[in-house]
Amino acid sequence: MAILFGCAKKDTIDLKLKLKAGEVERVYAATIVKGGSMEFQSIVEMRFTTEAIKPDRNVIDVKVVRMSSSSDAFGEKESYDSNKDVNEMTQEERSTHQEFQQVLNQSFLVAVNNKGKVVEPFRSKNGDRRRLTEQIIDISNIYIPFPEEPVGVGSEWEAEREESLTKIKTVSTYKITEINDKQIVVSIASKIKGMKGFVDNEAKGQYVLDRKTCKMMTGDFSMSLEDKRKVFFKFRSVPD
Repeated sequence: MAILFGCAKKDTIDLKLKLKAGEVERVYAATIVKGGSMEFQSIVEMRFTTEAIKPDRNVIDVKVVRMSSSSDAFGEKESYDSNKDVNEMTQEERSTHQEFQQVLNQSFLVAVNNKGKVVEPFRSKNGDRRRLTEQIIDISNIYIPFPEEPVGVGSEWEAEREESLTKIKTVSTYKITEINDKQIVVSIASKIKGMKGFVDNEAKGQYVLDRKTCKMMTGDFSMSLEDKRKVFFKFRSVPD
C-alpha cells in the first residue's frame, strides 16, 4: 500500500476498525446495470456477526439471508426472490433457487484485520472453500483498506488487490474528502486491469464510514461498459 499525503493535518484520525464480539449488522450489496436494451438489478442481503476479536484479525460470520434479481432484456422481464414460496416459483426461478442453495442461509467465515485488509477469504464453517460465494460476495467492497498513518481531509493512499478467481488486478486511490462529528467520507478511483468490456477500465465512487468505528455505512461506485451501458455497485450496512 502506497501512502500519498498532501494535506494539512489539522484534524487527523487513525483509521482503524473497532468491532465488538457479538455485534450483528445487516449488509446489503446491490448491482445495477442501466442503459441500452437491457437493464438488470440484483440484491444480496447478508447478516454479519462478529464472532471473535483477535490481535491480528476480526473473525466474522457471514450468512446470506436473501437474494433477489430482476431483468428486462428486449422487453422480456424476469425476476427472482429467494423469499418467494417455492411452490409459486416458475421452473426457471426454481432452477435459480436450486443453484443458490449452496449459499442461501449458509454460514461462512471471513477475517479482516483492524486496517480493513482481508486476511482470510470466505470459507464454510466445515472448512470447504465455496467458489460461488466468492463470485457473489466481494468482501473487499465492504471493508476498504486503511493506511498505517493518521489521515486528514485531503490525504490520499493507494492499494492494489488481485481477484483470486479471475486474476483481475485493481489499483485503487482513496482520498479523504470530509471528516465531521459522525462520518468520514472517502472517495475512490480504481483502475482495473484484465477486465474486458469496460471503457478505460475505471471505476469511481465514495464510501461513508462511521467516525467512531470506521465501519462502512454506505458505499457506491460505478463504471461504464463498451455498449454505453453503466454498472453501479451500492452497499449499505445497518445494525441488526
